[in-house]
Amino acid sequence: MTTVAELEARLRALEDIRAIEQLKYRYFRALDCQDWPALRACFTADVATDFESGQYSFSGIDAVMEFLSSSFTRLSAAGYCAVHLGNHPEVELLDERRARGQWTLNAPILDAGAGRPGLQVSFYRDEYRKENGIWRICRTGYTNYMKGNWLGPDLSSVFGADSGAD
Repeated sequence: MTTVAELEARLRALEDIRAIEQLKYRYFRALDCQDWPALRACFTADVATDFESGQYSFSGIDAVMEFLSSSFTRLSAAGYCAVHLGNHPEVELLDERRARGQWTLNAPILDAGAGRPGLQVSFYRDEYRKENGIWRICRTGYTNYMKGNWLGPDLSSVFGADSGAD
């Protein structure tokens, strides 16, 4: 028979997993809306990144925020727009304060300057830490699985290992 303590532990685990999922959704939305205060609140002070298969690695919240805000501001000014759609979460609780997760990113992209749509599919791998009762991202990064641009004479796409995937 299941005890009340066991049920409470299972409920806490489910609540923690749900909080981590909401954190990652908030991260994606803050990126797309360029809501830098909301994005900053998603991270621990010692956050580390490993974007584009390690091409963009940063440590510390100030360095990470500088990279993300300047990159997105520059891309927006050039006419790029993307929507980060994170799905297929796989969250594993390691203990009461640590977790890790994997996500599939589907990012439709519009290059308004070239008048061309595209798509990026990547696999995120994250680590999370609970600080003062709040889950935050302490490590994040992704590897690309597919990138493509469609329409026009230079139709292109790459898949799997050719796109930088592990």
